[in-house]
Amino acid sequence: KHAPPPPPPPPKKKSPPPPPPKKEPIKNMDPHAMAAELIQKSPSSQRIPGTESLALLSPKQKMQNYVTAAALIAFVTSVWYYSMTAVGKASQGDEDDGLHDLEAEAMDARDDADVRDKERKEAEKLVQLERAVVELEEEESGGELVSVEDVGELLQGVSSGEHPTEAEVFGGEVVEKKVDGGRPLWKKIVFFWRR
Repeated sequence: KHAPPPPPPPPKKKSPPPPPPKKEPIKNMDPHAMAAELIQKSPSSQRIPGTESLALLSPKQKMQNYVTAAALIAFVTSVWYYSMTAVGKASQGDEDDGLHDLEAEAMDARDDADVRDKERKEAEKLVQLERAVVELEEEESGGELVSVEDVGELLQGVSSGEHPTEAEVFGGEVVEKKVDGGRPLWKKIVFFWRR
């Protein structure tokens, strides 16, 4: 019959790792030399010089590198070209220039303001002329005759650009015409919510 198997050997006790060597304070050591020394002592990095590592690349890796390089060059070139054309257009002062558009809009706004001002002045002249005509009609209806020279002088003052004052139009005194309840018409219009 078979003999019983031998008992397993007792487990070996692991010895504690040796303590790291005491580091002496580094004085006056070049950081570049220290980095080179650490790289050489590093077991995980098996660095190969650049020309040898390029020779070890597979054709697929080389093609991927070339495609990446071409894409980066194309991107940088397109950004450069766009920048140069944008700066060139701004310096030439083309019709598409934003400053030119703003100046044109400002000129249009000035022209519109001039037209509105001219229309307002003409409307004021017409209102004054109408007031004068109404006043003359009231004087005539009262039996008092107005001479043609007085009407001519009044109309000449209005048409020549001089604006006669209300005192001139109404014969020296300005009297507000009161409507319904003793309030002037302009107050009724401006303060329409008040009854």
